[in-house]
Amino acid sequence: MPIVAGVGGSSTRETIKLAHAAGNAGADAGLVILPAYYAASLSTDQDQIIQYYVDICKESPIPLFLYNFPANAGGLDMSSAIIEDVIRQAPNLCGVKLTCGGSVSKLVRLSSFINSEPSVNTSRPFPFLLLDGLISDLTPWMTCGGHGTVSGIPNFAPAASMRLWALLIKSSLTEDERQEAEGIQSILSNADVAAVPAGVRGMKYVLHKLHGYGMDPRRPLLRLGETEGEKLMLQFEEMIQLEAKYSKGA
Repeated sequence: MPIVAGVGGSSTRETIKLAHAAGNAGADAGLVILPAYYAASLSTDQDQIIQYYVDICKESPIPLFLYNFPANAGGLDMSSAIIEDVIRQAPNLCGVKLTCGGSVSKLVRLSSFINSEPSVNTSRPFPFLLLDGLISDLTPWMTCGGHGTVSGIPNFAPAASMRLWALLIKSSLTEDERQEAEGIQSILSNADVAAVPAGVRGMKYVLHKLHGYGMDPRRPLLRLGETEGEKLMLQFEEMIQLEAKYSKGA
């Protein structure tokens, strides 16, 4: 199974160093988010953003994903036009992960760009991937040319998530399968809506309740309070029941 390591640092130099460390440790690719500390300065001249990725991709020993996650990057939200420029100038870029508002519309524009520029794939030794950061819109994502998602929800509902994936990649569906896919998507989407504001602390709480992993996140984050945690568990109840159903059939 390919391993993708998060290698985004606080500077170009640090990110390149982390990419080398990830490659030496056996990672197949790296995931690079923008440095939040410089968000205000980067926003004044977005050529800096393009150059950031170009420089890192040039020096990295492993292929890299561009990771657009404004909530964790000081509010910086890369447009599809900026991402297209990075794709053109960074042949070691192997894909993008979009965890942002309007991600499906960006996907449509990026997919259209890639289809109109065959060299995006022919010039690379790997297929260029368009990944979502949520599972809430996986069905339209796949319909509009996406290749999958890297989402937090499958940590809680792996069997249900894989069943949805299996249905979405089929060339055609029966009416029963279509209804099944819609049902799974609806429940997982509702769970995603609850998971996003809960963040890492919420995920740790739920994983501990389900699997006993321990609920303490990495500092400076603190453990989610019991009241908030149990409220989240109630919001996840339908998803937990769905997962139990598909886990029994696994």
